[in-house]
Amino acid sequence: MTTFEHPWGQLTLQRWPLRHNEPLQAWDNADLYLLNTLKARAAGPSTLVVNDQQGALALAASQHGPVISSGDSFLASRAQVHNCDLNGLPEQGAPLWPFDNLPESPDQVIMRVPKSLALLEWQLQWLSEQLARGTPVWLAGMDKHLPRQLVPLMQQYLGNGRAELGWKKARLFSASAPGERLAVAPYPTQVEGPMGPLTVHAGVFAQQQLDIGARFFLAHLPNNLPPGAKVADLGCGNGVIGLALLQACPDSHLVFCDESWLALQSARDNVARYCPESASEFYLGDGLAGHDERFDLILLNPPFHEGHVVGDHVARRLFRQSKQALNAGGELRVIGNRHLGYHKLLGKLFGKVEVLGSNQKFVVWRCM
Repeated sequence: MTTFEHPWGQLTLQRWPLRHNEPLQAWDNADLYLLNTLKARAAGPSTLVVNDQQGALALAASQHGPVISSGDSFLASRAQVHNCDLNGLPEQGAPLWPFDNLPESPDQVIMRVPKSLALLEWQLQWLSEQLARGTPVWLAGMDKHLPRQLVPLMQQYLGNGRAELGWKKARLFSASAPGERLAVAPYPTQVEGPMGPLTVHAGVFAQQQLDIGARFFLAHLPNNLPPGAKVADLGCGNGVIGLALLQACPDSHLVFCDESWLALQSARDNVARYCPESASEFYLGDGLAGHDERFDLILLNPPFHEGHVVGDHVARRLFRQSKQALNAGGELRVIGNRHLGYHKLLGKLFGKVEVLGSNQKFVVWRCM
């Protein structure tokens, strides 16, 4: 828990999901740079906030005027709700998810540069279509995370853009909206999967080709589940793992889970193409948290990063959720990079952990 001093006061902020002895604070100097810019240059009271990470931008900007928050991450939206409650602030409006339209054009935009270059391109196109001509747009990020192509992309999609001065290892970029679409972002892409082309929306993992971990995992899926078996594709991405399971066991009940709205939309599109009659659900959330259903099988290819933060904390959380969500006799089937040593974590949670397959890079475990 940290105190965040911003131009209109201060906030107490926590990173979400909560971790014991959290080593990272819930804001950085790129957030503060954007808010200082809003204070100094605001064109009016209403602000669109894009890619807020932990609620610092939206909650501070709400002290200036009305705020609409937009992004792709459920965890980021949940962090905003948590920190809003923590500070006793009025409830913020529902977030805008990708493909949502703005109810009205804001006076200005403050935007964190996303990690994914594909998501950045798609969002710049979205802003060009949604904003009134001349609306100021300010982007910021920490120097070590900024793409070199940022200014050219702003010029391509917004028609203008420039880098401003650096400040405390953060940098600001500014542009004004063109009021029309100037270029079409090349997303979604398609990658070749075992069942045919798969739709992959902007920012979803493995944008150009099916990743090698997923390919190895596909060779170690069960093909003889009983009819009606309940299966979760946890962290589903484009849905290729769950789709392969559905094709092998078409009477299974699949729940595709991800914290990325665009990942889940990719899975929806692919299930609609290849398994339109399947009994499938799509759950946007923090893994399985808040989902009451229990499962006979959980399939998991866990990420080892959360935004720019690298570590095994995401895997740990998903392993614990999986243990709690399995039916008696159910199993977790998980793949991981060999060097990550997931078997040590899994062995503390499950009575039986066996290797189903391995190569020089990956290991697939069966946990019961």
